[in-house]
Order: sequence, then C-alpha cells, then structure tokens
Amino acid sequence: MFNINIDEDEAREMMQRAIDKRIEELAHEHYFMTYKELAEYLNLSKPTIEELLINNGMKYYMVGSTYRFKKSDVDDFMDHITSQMDITNNDLKSLKKVKS
Repeated sequence: MFNINIDEDEAREMMQRAIDKRIEELAHEHYFMTYKELAEYLNLSKPTIEELLINNGMKYYMVGSTYRFKKSDVDDFMDHITSQMDITNNDLKSLKKVKS
C-alpha cells in the first residue's frame, strides 16, 4: 500500500493546473471540423469517411462547397454504430450501405 502525503495548498495548486489545462483545451476546440480535422480525429481517410460514414447517414453541413462536421454529431454517430458491434461484428467496412 502506498502512503502519499500532500498538503492542501499543493492539492489546490494541482487542481488549478488541471482546470487551467482543460480550459485551454476547450478554448482551442472548434465548433465545426473540416474534412482534414475529421480525418485526423477519427484516424480515417477522406474516402473512408465519405464511403462508410457520410453515405450511411452521418450529419454534415455545407459551407459553400465545403463540408463541415460538428464534433458532437460525429461522436453520436460513431457511438451509435459502434454500440451495435461486438467481437465478431466489429468491422466498419461491413456497414450496410444506404441505397442512393
């Protein structure tokens, strides 16, 4: 068993640093992601995003001729499709395509 001693001031300082770090992270988040940012976020290529996600109903928004994606929509979509997967059915490429 570990015995860790920390005083109240040190604990407050650690907590404040953690809060400041999270605030800084939130300040740098964008409301919309570009295709490139989405590809980096999901670690998927643009063609894979288009073929497997957009064609299967993931929400997107147009700004002129460019796509934009809300992180919360992306997270909800990915949570939905992965919640239906299990150890034997876990390949994104096996998603049934939406008929055009």
